[in-house]
Amino acid sequence: MFMPAPIKLAILIDTLPGRGEEQVQAFASLAPRIRAEKGCLAYQLHRVPGQEDRFVLTESWASAADLAAHDASEHMQDAAPWLASFRAGPVTVLPLQEVHPAPPPAVPKSDNSLPPFMASSILIGSALATLAQHYWPLGSSLLASVGSMLLMQRLLQACQQRGWLPGKR
Repeated sequence: MFMPAPIKLAILIDTLPGRGEEQVQAFASLAPRIRAEKGCLAYQLHRVPGQEDRFVLTESWASAADLAAHDASEHMQDAAPWLASFRAGPVTVLPLQEVHPAPPPAVPKSDNSLPPFMASSILIGSALATLAQHYWPLGSSLLASVGSMLLMQRLLQACQQRGWLPGKR
């Protein structure tokens, strides 16, 4: 089921010089009723730092119909003359559209084949193990163990470099 994106607005408000606190009081009075309206997702007043008489009101509504109902609500119609009495002029309404970050760059496909040293290491290790077993029967198990450890170490390094295992790349 398709869910429409919420309606988001930034409303720029300038009050007459020295009357910014009246805007704060009006917001405090109206905000609880507005936030209780059907479809109100967010409603917040922000003062512009260093400019006591300049504000940004941010709103978010579930649908255009909910926003229209808010604009036509009795409390907003009743408040209009009061709001106009301390504002420097009409507000500026800016519809907002969320910007999503760009998708991450594609990771180049790595070569998943075994490194060349792996095949030669297996062959050389097998040949050495056969020779050692024939000429040095008691030491063959020691040599095979050391050779296996070295081979496993190289195999793990190769797997980490290719991203098959966590670790350094």
